[in-house]
Amino acid sequence: MSAEVPPRPIGYRIPSLSYRILAGGLRLLPLIVILVGIPVALLTFLSTHGLHVPISILTVTVAGLAISVLSTARYILKPTRAYGPLSMAVSVVTILYLLTFFLAATLVFGLPQHGISVGIGVEGVIGLLLLVPGLGLAAGIVTTIEDVRSPRERLPFDYPP
Repeated sequence: MSAEVPPRPIGYRIPSLSYRILAGGLRLLPLIVILVGIPVALLTFLSTHGLHVPISILTVTVAGLAISVLSTARYILKPTRAYGPLSMAVSVVTILYLLTFFLAATLVFGLPQHGISVGIGVEGVIGLLLLVPGLGLAAGIVTTIEDVRSPRERLPFDYPP
């Protein structure tokens, strides 16, 4: 005789709000460093050496902070109906940010006091990068529709017992 295996309980285990806030805060700090600190330092370094980049430090700072904060809010509110709209918001802000790079896709660096300039075209790379938030936007739309149609249906998959 073999022992019967009890069936897996149907349900889900959502982490507490305080845990999600703590984990979200721990994710927020590296995101700000990666999306704001490093690009601003790089742009400042380039501008102090006489190289002009067509993206302003203000644009990088605002977009980086917006993406970081919205992404953290999305993580914290994942078990709620706000997850889909926040996913769409993160994707839209990321698309707009990448489009600013796409509009200035040919970066021309002129060496000061020399007659040399170097142009770098990055349209193809930015076009490929736009696919990721585009797919994220589509996923956010589908998640929002599914959460409206059948609330809490995705929770056992997102937070298994």
